[in-house]
Amino acid sequence: EDSMRTRRPNKPLRVIHSIEELPVVCDCAEAGLLLRVYPETVVKMARDKILPGVKVGQSWRFRRDDLVDYLDKLFGKGG
Repeated sequence: EDSMRTRRPNKPLRVIHSIEELPVVCDCAEAGLLLRVYPETVVKMARDKILPGVKVGQSWRFRRDDLVDYLDKLFGKGG
């Protein structure tokens, strides 16, 4: 039972309720908040060219509009 309590939750604890809460250029953590996935998953999606992003030094950056476009394609425009 104790191991169940120490496992990571399925989703990040923080949830955003409006796209305006994110900066115009997002890092992996911010992109993860919008997509409801871990930052590590965002990195993998960028490496696999699923998400458009640019690598700046060791970290990735994503345009907020590109993330919204990705969600629109995933769920359909009305999504």
